[in-house]
Amino acid sequence: MKKSQAAMEFLMTYGWAIMIIFIVVGSLFYLGIFDFQIPTTCDIPNPYTCRDLKMDSTTDVFTIKLEAVNIDSSSIENKIKSITVNGIACVVPIPSDLKTASESPVTSTCDFKDPRWIFDFSKDSKFEGTIVLGYQKLGGSAREVTGSFSGKVE
Repeated sequence: MKKSQAAMEFLMTYGWAIMIIFIVVGSLFYLGIFDFQIPTTCDIPNPYTCRDLKMDSTTDVFTIKLEAVNIDSSSIENKIKSITVNGIACVVPIPSDLKTASESPVTSTCDFKDPRWIFDFSKDSKFEGTIVLGYQKLGGSAREVTGSFSGKVE
């Protein structure tokens, strides 16, 4: 009888301790202590600069604002060639022409509401992608750069 009583007391003591640990950890999760912020990053090589980007959860529209330096503003090569977000390609970003990007930032959008994609960007989820941009410097030949971006859906 004494052995079984000692075993029961041992299990009860450790059971209460484990239950208290679960309650503390659950409370910390509930209070958001383990909710880490996802930074918005945009890394695009020269001559382009990323000024802002956003993915809207209510409209499933991706928006990026680009600026450029030392590009030939008359060249038809200054354009967005492709945007991919979470592995889904934006067919035709609007506008794709970046001729005026050297004079003022150009804002381009991709709408992912198209039923062909069947994709929903839920609020606070993470997104990441790539962008391919074409350009031509003054007196130079046509070139391309590939950039990457990531952030949290708003």
